[in-house]
Amino acid sequence: MAQGDESDKSVGESGVTPNLASRLQDIPGVASVAVDLTDSGGGINVRLEPGADEAVVMERLRALLVAYGVRSPNPPKLRLGRPIKYLDDSPLDVDVTITPIKAGARVQVASAKVRSFRVVPATPEALAQGLSDAWCQVVAKIPVEIVSVTMGDEGDLTVVASDGEHETSASSNVAGGWEEALARAVGRAIGVVDSSAGADPVAVNS
Repeated sequence: MAQGDESDKSVGESGVTPNLASRLQDIPGVASVAVDLTDSGGGINVRLEPGADEAVVMERLRALLVAYGVRSPNPPKLRLGRPIKYLDDSPLDVDVTITPIKAGARVQVASAKVRSFRVVPATPEALAQGLSDAWCQVVAKIPVEIVSVTMGDEGDLTVVASDGEHETSASSNVAGGWEEALARAVGRAIGVVDSSAGADPVAVNS
């Protein structure tokens, strides 16, 4: 919140959130916005339009938040996501294997040259984090934290990942199998799967 700026309003003040949501919705590349800036709220969820430049949208989002006085030291969480239909055909470029074991599950990600695995509890969040950790090691990427894994009413599995600065969400439908959906959602959320790719074969085993 800015100091000494009389034009800035409290984020909890009536009318600020709806107006902010409307302004965010007007940003080019934004398909939909959900804003909850209460103390117990979930932050700002943004659904991107197909082909939208994520970096450009994020920059404009932050600029608008500054204009509204939604600033440090407690900025709201920003979650970016894209339409599900652009995720389900994207190639993984790795083999993903999820194997149930007595201790939980063995999650493995392998490329042509590198293989990495994790043994994790058999929970959605642990499986997703195991995939993220192994995947990041395979592609030499800084580890990414998995914030949450949720299932929607229509079978859409959504993964939220954080790089320490902002959060990104991605979804995939479980119609083709929950293992494949989890792999696709994790891969997109951590930024290693191209959401606009064509329908190439995907190797996901369990």
